[in-house]
Formats: sequence, structure tokens, C-alpha cells
Amino acid sequence: MRLAFLKELFDGGLLVGATVEPAEGDGWLLKVTKQSGEVVAVTLAAQTSQVKVYNRVNAAMMDAWRIGFRSVAVTLPDDFELTGAR
Repeated sequence: MRLAFLKELFDGGLLVGATVEPAEGDGWLLKVTKQSGEVVAVTLAAQTSQVKVYNRVNAAMMDAWRIGFRSVAVTLPDDFELTGAR
């Protein structure tokens, strides 16, 4: 679903959660959960049938914020490695 439409659904109280998860290959997907339990992915504005793949997890989180979410679950990839941590 397009971002603008998802914002309308959020404002109407019809969305209950947002999840950022790894896409097939590279990138990230933003998926939202409706009150009905249906999970839908954010799509590109120009092509409503094409799922939007984000290059960075932060970009997906910003779109979740634009929709109205202030809490987002992030699913890490199976091959996740923490680099540069102390």
C-alpha cells in the first residue's frame, strides 16, 4: 500500500503495528499490520503493485514515522553481524 493511504488508515485507527524486515537479497521492507491482522508492505507511490525496498533500515523507519508510528519492530537478518561495536 502507498504511504499516503497508510497514513490515512493510521489516522483512522486501523493500523496496529509496523515491522522493518530484511528484503530478499539486499535492502529492507516496511510492513504494517491492520486491526484485522492482515500484514501489508509499503509500495512505491508511482506503482502501487511494486513493493518498496529500502536501502537502509533508517529510511524504512522514517517512513514508519511519517505514517504515524512511534514504535517499530525490527527483524534482523539471519546472517546479521555486529561490526565496529566495543
